[in-house]
Amino acid sequence: MKKWSIEGADILTPEEIIKNTSLVIAGDKIEKIGQPDNKVPLVIKAENSVLVPGLINAHDHLLGTYYPKVGNGPYDNWLPWDNDLKSAPVYQERQQIENRDLYLLGAYRNILSGVTTVSDHIPHFVNEPFLDILPVRVIRDYALVHSIASFALNWGEGVEEEYKKAVKKDIPFITHIAEGFDAETINDLKVLERKNGLGEHSVLVHGIAFSEDDIDRIKKKNASVVWCADSNIFMFNKTANVRYMLEKGVNLCIGTDSPMSGGLNLLYEMKFDKSYYQRTYGRELGDEQIVKMVTINPARAFRLHKQGRIKSGFIADLTLFEKKGNPYSTVVQAELSDVKLVVIAGKALYGNSEYEELFVAQKTPYQKVVLDGVQKVVMGDLLGLLKRISKAVGFKKEFPFLPVDFKYP
Repeated sequence: MKKWSIEGADILTPEEIIKNTSLVIAGDKIEKIGQPDNKVPLVIKAENSVLVPGLINAHDHLLGTYYPKVGNGPYDNWLPWDNDLKSAPVYQERQQIENRDLYLLGAYRNILSGVTTVSDHIPHFVNEPFLDILPVRVIRDYALVHSIASFALNWGEGVEEEYKKAVKKDIPFITHIAEGFDAETINDLKVLERKNGLGEHSVLVHGIAFSEDDIDRIKKKNASVVWCADSNIFMFNKTANVRYMLEKGVNLCIGTDSPMSGGLNLLYEMKFDKSYYQRTYGRELGDEQIVKMVTINPARAFRLHKQGRIKSGFIADLTLFEKKGNPYSTVVQAELSDVKLVVIAGKALYGNSEYEELFVAQKTPYQKVVLDGVQKVVMGDLLGLLKRISKAVGFKKEFPFLPVDFKYP
């Protein structure tokens, strides 16, 4: 089935709201928005729903997907946290699980929260063996280093070579930066700039120690920043100066980091960020701004030129939510059970059981699950995954970011 439509939803493009309209999907693209097409073979009814561009998680480590959090901060930088992680019993527990299944776990964690695209910040040779089996889109084309300080992990070919690669191929250059407060880390941006790694292709993750002068230089060079507030507060009891970034117009995105330090999922992270901003700055971070930080802003940051918007000719990555209040607050306040349908490249991969006919029509292998008491259908074998993980660790392992009923053994 090459063409189908969604009718009756309010659409967030996300720059505007188009109420009670129709969206026609042809192949992997959005064909048109507006009047229903009577020739479309399958119509999905979506009254009392909000349709948005598929959410983009701007920072995750899929191989690190596990639970619970580990740490006894605040830390000076990421390295002592990593040492605590590696010595924790739960890390040894996680090590019993195959890398393939950790990647699948991370993919399902994202897709069940309405995420269609994930930035998995890790060397290519680590994730490439698994990308084709995952039920979520993972960004494939990127240059990277782990971080800027001398104790960075040996990822990539160095800042200068990796940034040159990013410019030549028009792909993002991704790095952790200013993640801590030791004497070396607080100067990360100066080092990055000296090594010719600061520019419009730069995607700077964390930035806890950025000064206002640093932020001014980031804006001048049109770089992007990824905010992982829950992870930052857990590890450092502080996060980036996002108020100043927003005032200066920095392209700011939201990421979860892994659940062993960060938020449960992107839905949780949006609510955490909104609450944190209110507590810290005494003013509201608007829902429209937050929605842009998980759609058009990361699409710009990661050079995804046909994603992040609902627009004719764009990739049909879509998330449908149960409507609760105005369309923007519907997204920001959504819980897992409110995610009604997730579509990647025109193909339904997760949703309410009422949309099972779409999975059948598209010949998508799927199974029925119960999530927080709601009947869902999901691509692949999520229940088998949870059983394999439980078998590997020797007990029924349950995850709050995947509250799915399953039997074990």
